[in-house]
Amino acid sequence: MSKNENFDNDEKIKTLLNAALEKIHACSREEAVASKRAKIKSRTEQALMVTDINSYLVLLDAIYNSESKISQRFSRETAYKIIEDNIFEIKFSGKDLSNEDIVSLLKRFTDVSPEDVKVVAPISGVRLDKEGAVIIGSFEIGLSGSLKMPISNNNDYYICSEIKNSYDNLKAISLAHDEFQEFINLIFFIAGKKDNSIFIKTGLPSYPSYTHQQMYVETSSYQIQRNPSNFPDASISNKIVEKIPVDDDFFVNNTSFRKLWDIYKERKNGVKISDLSSRILNCSISIGEAIRSQKEKDSVIHTCIALEILLSYDEGSLFQKSIGDRLVDTFVFIVAKDKESRLRASSVLKKVYRMRSALVHGGSKEIDQSYVGIIQLVRAAIAELLNSEKYKDVKKIDKLYEMVKDAQNSY
Repeated sequence: MSKNENFDNDEKIKTLLNAALEKIHACSREEAVASKRAKIKSRTEQALMVTDINSYLVLLDAIYNSESKISQRFSRETAYKIIEDNIFEIKFSGKDLSNEDIVSLLKRFTDVSPEDVKVVAPISGVRLDKEGAVIIGSFEIGLSGSLKMPISNNNDYYICSEIKNSYDNLKAISLAHDEFQEFINLIFFIAGKKDNSIFIKTGLPSYPSYTHQQMYVETSSYQIQRNPSNFPDASISNKIVEKIPVDDDFFVNNTSFRKLWDIYKERKNGVKISDLSSRILNCSISIGEAIRSQKEKDSVIHTCIALEILLSYDEGSLFQKSIGDRLVDTFVFIVAKDKESRLRASSVLKKVYRMRSALVHGGSKEIDQSYVGIIQLVRAAIAELLNSEKYKDVKKIDKLYEMVKDAQNSY
């Protein structure tokens, strides 16, 4: 950023801070205690409160987004607190906002040294059948009892991910949380079971263990009422499910999908991965979300999103097929080996896209199970793209579309 740009940005921040200062006024101690945004100076009992909280929060967010070193390095919660402490400190002083105040505030964000940290969280729904922790891609899974400080009341499991160049603990936790959800989605993707038999989550409370292999998830309780004069039918049941053995070779070293963990690790470590590898990874994560979702509507939408992530391509032509037709052609090219299987895959995919269109455009909400077939076909397509010699030199989506055109022209 040039000197002029720095000056303009400082002036913008100064204007925003002055506007925020105008939203703060002196008040009684009682008013400050009752307010959601207020501070009391303990030595003098001087009290200040924000009188227009909505406008004030808009200004805080504008300051947060005015400088990339703030928004990229710090969580909103951390940054808001630093900015707000600075604003109230200036208001308590009774002085006008100066250029030195702007420099001092920005230094609170720019002078922090980054560090590499490991974020650890409880994870339930998984188990380890072998001794010791296991490394899966960028993630470590182990027994909570092996940690220096307990992370849960029971000797459950933890998941750990390293966050490099962290400036803010809350930001690091947020990044790790997103990674943990992606890990869970990839486990769902590899398992491939769309039967609501898998439950994995991070955080507390953990799912209580029933045995080493099983855990308790929930107790459901329902009544079915038919007539006010009759006693209702009751249904009460406990849900006991299998924990997923994540150290089993099926997940750690799956023949079809083990390359996903390598791609994930490369991307996390800043290694440049190909366009197709990025699409494969993001598609797998989205399919995992489709399998994981308890709502069929969400599963259909995530399935279609996954397909678009993997295969969408705009070659800039004025005369081109619809997105749906182009996806069908390319998808069928990957997964189908003969005319009959091409026709079946094409028919199911078009049916799922009609369901998706109806859902997002307010049409019929009726959902059948055909989308589950597409989930399995997408898994087959990912395995093919990852492992087939046919696609080993395909790095970008346009190359894949060229292969589809060549195949169509040879029919």
